[in-house]
Amino acid sequence: MAADLTTIDGLGRNPQDEQVKGGRKLKTMLLFPPEWVPTAPYLALPSLTAVLRQEGHEVVQKDVNIEMYDLFFSDSFLIWAKARMAMQCRALEEKERTGWLTEPEADQKACLAAKLALDLFDLIERAESAKRIVRGEDFYDADKLEGALNTFREVMQYISAAYYPASIVFYPMESNLGYRPGVSREVFACLDDDRVNVYRDVCRQLVLPAVSKEAPDVVGVSIGTQMQLLAGLTFCKMVKEAFPHIHVTVGGNVVTRLQEELPGHEQLFTSVFDSAIMYEGEHALLWLLEALSGERALATVPNLIYRDGTGIHVNKEIYTEKTQALPLPDFDGLPLDSYFSPVRILPYLATRGCYWGRCTFCDHGQGYFDQYRGMPAHE
Repeated sequence: MAADLTTIDGLGRNPQDEQVKGGRKLKTMLLFPPEWVPTAPYLALPSLTAVLRQEGHEVVQKDVNIEMYDLFFSDSFLIWAKARMAMQCRALEEKERTGWLTEPEADQKACLAAKLALDLFDLIERAESAKRIVRGEDFYDADKLEGALNTFREVMQYISAAYYPASIVFYPMESNLGYRPGVSREVFACLDDDRVNVYRDVCRQLVLPAVSKEAPDVVGVSIGTQMQLLAGLTFCKMVKEAFPHIHVTVGGNVVTRLQEELPGHEQLFTSVFDSAIMYEGEHALLWLLEALSGERALATVPNLIYRDGTGIHVNKEIYTEKTQALPLPDFDGLPLDSYFSPVRILPYLATRGCYWGRCTFCDHGQGYFDQYRGMPAHE
């Protein structure tokens, strides 16, 4: 945030005014970004939602991952992608007439020409059929399922041409925008790159209209895997640009793993998000909302990294959830019939951490601060 948090907080309000009101419930929108397996909801958003709703906060949870795949395999997006490719092809043809193309430009022109020659309406029909297959009884027919998955991959190759030289794939999660997510300068460059960053268009078509409609006070983005980092940060930055009065916070396993690097990148806290939550986030997010509504100081919120007028602050207190006291995950509001599975799958986490915690090949425990905790088996 460019504003001084000692005078204006991430909601565009004076904290002193909020202290007078006290206890105001904040509307929160939670986003789960691509790319993840689209067969079932990821558990992070329902877990956060349950705690916030239990305390009276209004929550809108939005699984942008499944919405993106549903969008990609639709006539509207594929027609739009063809128009984007046609525009790019015309620009390259014009440049070729007035001069010459570089080798990468010539390769792009050839790629575009090949995709534009395809029968788009046949591809659209097969994509819609593939969605019906993975959501119905034909899912259990191996040949039909394989055909559907191959169609999805073909569609993603078609879309990739519109964001050349990006490679956007369906499964496994191996999309490559040409930027390395582990290099900060490349991450910042990718967030603004309309040429290859497909998530900017996903944000324009799916996220920004929803934020405008719902008008939340806070937007939280959960980044659980490395493959979600660029999409998640893209959403954060674009929401901050379009709605500077909204407090944007980010959390998730990948964010926790980056906790030592985050304080050194002030640009993240000025142009991408306002705060970051480390480790488990259910009550940390709840207490962040209380701080933003004037009920407590930001410095008292565990697991939090934030910026104010004096700089970036890393709160020292770490809070680990008491698993037996947590409410059941709340899936209300998620598009449960949109996932690519013939039956509804609702995940549940009965343990946190790792019982062994000593396997050198596994880094699962890095997302947790405390030791293994489990839920009792009730009779």
